[in-house]
Amino acid sequence: MNDRVSTADIPGVPAPYRPYYSNAVRVTTGDLLFISGQVAWDENGQLVGPGDGAAQSRQAFGNLGKVLDAYGATFDDVVKVTVYVTDFSFFDELSALRQSLWRNGGPASAILLVSGLVQPELLVEVEAVAAIG
Repeated sequence: MNDRVSTADIPGVPAPYRPYYSNAVRVTTGDLLFISGQVAWDENGQLVGPGDGAAQSRQAFGNLGKVLDAYGATFDDVVKVTVYVTDFSFFDELSALRQSLWRNGGPASAILLVSGLVQPELLVEVEAVAAIG
């Protein structure tokens, strides 16, 4: 995390389920960048990893990284991430990916099981908020 953001464990609240997110993140300075949901489409709008949640997760987070980079930000600047999945069969692979991006004390986070995304073959979507500046 950058120096504009602090994370905290909250007394009386259970520790995060995984080490790649925080119970709370406080932003004290910087501009906020709201990033729309990123899915497993390549730069030509073609689906990457049909039927493969892990491959789709890598593509969606890769797209998120490209958006961050376009604004001079990195994954360390992300203060909130929301992940939507259509099933949890690839949860371990998704967790490993997120662990590689945020070793400890990552962003505030939610993961939601949804009945579907904008196209039926999409298995994961990731949206985020970053504090940059």
